Amino acid sequence: MTIANVLPMRIFFVVALFFLSGCATMNLDYEEPSVELVSFKVLPVNGFEQNFEIGLKLSNPNSFELPLNGISYQLNVAGETLAHGVAANIPTAGAYGESRFVVPVSTNLMRGFKVISALMNSQGQDISYQLKAKLDINIPFVPKLTVIQDGIIPLNQKSL
Repeated sequence: MTIANVLPMRIFFVVALFFLSGCATMNLDYEEPSVELVSFKVLPVNGFEQNFEIGLKLSNPNSFELPLNGISYQLNVAGETLAHGVAANIPTAGAYGESRFVVPVSTNLMRGFKVISALMNSQGQDISYQLKAKLDINIPFVPKLTVIQDGIIPLNQKSL
């Protein structure tokens, strides 16, 4: 092998190492967004399926936009899975901003009976819920992100 044949190969490896080291030292200052349940609307029953609409708020604590391909989610109430769903066309959350959107969820009536039973057994006490959302963020090299939000549904409201 002559130097003329080896030189292009060595230059290629040096350039490749330069670009790889640049990617490794790139610091993407990324904070996980949060998803909050902000509304819940019961829709008419369709056969053995109960449909709902839930309002979600996605908060973006980053200095860049978070465009989303889609979201899948599950809503647990009183430790029981109540409903689940998927949605596409989620609005982009701007830098240091938020996006609000409404998504459909559905449950079969058998799951609903488990939740109703848990609510009846709560004897008017507050009920816990958990929203688990998987976000498909449309940014290269950012994996799907699972966000979990726990909260309380206040059932024991005292009037003044």
